[in-house]
Amino acid sequence: MKTQIIVRGLIGALVGALLLFVMLTFQVRQNERVVLTRFGRPVRVLVEPGLYGKWPWPIETVNRFDARLDFYDARISEALTRDKRNVIIPVYVAWRIDDPLKFLQSLGSADNARSKLDGLVTSARNTVLGGYDFSQLVSTNRAEVKIPEIEHTITDLVAQQAKQSFGIAVVQVGIKRLTLPEANTQFVFERMRAERAQFAAQYRAEGQQQADEVRAKTDADKVVMLADARKYAEETRGKAEAEAARIYRAAHEKDPSFYRFLRELDALKQITSTNTTVVLDTATPPFDLLSPVPKGE
Repeated sequence: MKTQIIVRGLIGALVGALLLFVMLTFQVRQNERVVLTRFGRPVRVLVEPGLYGKWPWPIETVNRFDARLDFYDARISEALTRDKRNVIIPVYVAWRIDDPLKFLQSLGSADNARSKLDGLVTSARNTVLGGYDFSQLVSTNRAEVKIPEIEHTITDLVAQQAKQSFGIAVVQVGIKRLTLPEANTQFVFERMRAERAQFAAQYRAEGQQQADEVRAKTDADKVVMLADARKYAEETRGKAEAEAARIYRAAHEKDPSFYRFLRELDALKQITSTNTTVVLDTATPPFDLLSPVPKGE
């Protein structure tokens, strides 16, 4: 009987000690930031993980905040560019709690933080977009697009205000996509067609210029080649005629009568052809060759 009483007493003491330990201690995890308040007033800010002591509730309260990176999609609304074009640009916000005490005093919860961030991001987005033309958002020329610059500017603007006012560190504000109201769609298509037509005209002009240069060079090479060919032909013809004259002269010197006979035959070949009728005096050279040769000669 006494043993049972002792065991029960030990169990009760152990349970009481455990309850007291739970009431007087708390744990800060790696991904948490904690603000300990006493009767609603902050007394400690804990950022290092570990086991800490406290007075039991309601004397002291442990306010836990998630220190991990959070992502939030800002509300969708239209914005106006510098050249008065309406655009719809949904953006996301990557943020985390940097100063838990200021966060607790100014916002108190993540839902309130998202609501405040929505207003900051929307205002900053509209302000920044008002300093850029529509062509810097949508263009076939990559060098003209300023989306990364716009994201960086919005991030800097929102991050400064969020940290000073709410203890929030805004890591990035990014543009998810670009949407156009229906009234602007036709304008974008027309501008893109005009840009493509401009590039096409430029390429045609460059091609025509190159073609003219090639054609001019070809014509110049043709003139030179023809001149060289004519010169070579004249030189060859001159050499051939000189060689022919030499041969004629040698033949004439060897047998003048036979040479004359051959020349007269050549003349007949050039004058007459197949089925040619000639009415001339056969006594006239070279037609005297066509006269019958008297018998006995």
